[in-house]
Amino acid sequence: MHPILFKIGPITIYTYGVMVALGIFFGSLALMKLAEKEGLNTKDIADTAFWSVIAGMIGARLFFFLYNPEYLNPWYRIFFFWQGGLVWYGGVIFGAITAIYFIRKRKIPVWKFADITSIALSIGLGFGRIGCTMAGCCYGKVCHAPFAIVFHNPHSAAPLNVPLYPTQPISSLANFLIAGILYLLYKRRKATGEIFGFYLILYGIFRFLIEFWRATPKDILGTFSNNQVISIIMVAVGIAIVIYRRKNAEALNG
Repeated sequence: MHPILFKIGPITIYTYGVMVALGIFFGSLALMKLAEKEGLNTKDIADTAFWSVIAGMIGARLFFFLYNPEYLNPWYRIFFFWQGGLVWYGGVIFGAITAIYFIRKRKIPVWKFADITSIALSIGLGFGRIGCTMAGCCYGKVCHAPFAIVFHNPHSAAPLNVPLYPTQPISSLANFLIAGILYLLYKRRKATGEIFGFYLILYGIFRFLIEFWRATPKDILGTFSNNQVISIIMVAVGIAIVIYRRKNAEALNG
């Protein structure tokens, strides 16, 4: 693919970094539009989103090197996030902790915020996975099917000249699709908070399935990855949230 978008003298512009930036931009744009629709304080939402993204980037980067310590050569490479190498779950954990802090401090309605953030996050991750495709990270296992993807650029993170499952573009399309489904559900939601629950369900199911084709270590029973265990938990929590929020809404309406 194309890890390096272009160079200007000694300055290198990485495609991954550009796509992550676009994901943050369009995700934030969607978040602010939905916040206005919900009647939320847009300044509070903007502050929460900004610091959550910063914390999420740090968490995603740290988790990547926990999974892939061999890339820490030299050690300061950990700061070169624009070259690729982010783990989604690490970003969610650090970003969620930061968001909870701001939600409590600014008294933001938690379920409304969770709903609109789910849509924005899916949009952002859709762009991020395009960056993964360009950089070659998050690559799939060897695949000899006609739809396999092959990386030739020496700057790619993926193995070179080997046909692989196209897990990155599939993940990008899946996240954009999830964003669309969530928005349709949002327009017809029965209770605040259920969109967040549906996000956990949809993304959890997709991530569980795509992991079978990703070249991630299958340390659990030799078949499942750590990410798949987290995915199962996500789906279970998502189902519980949807049921709880709908029951709570029915109780209030009744």
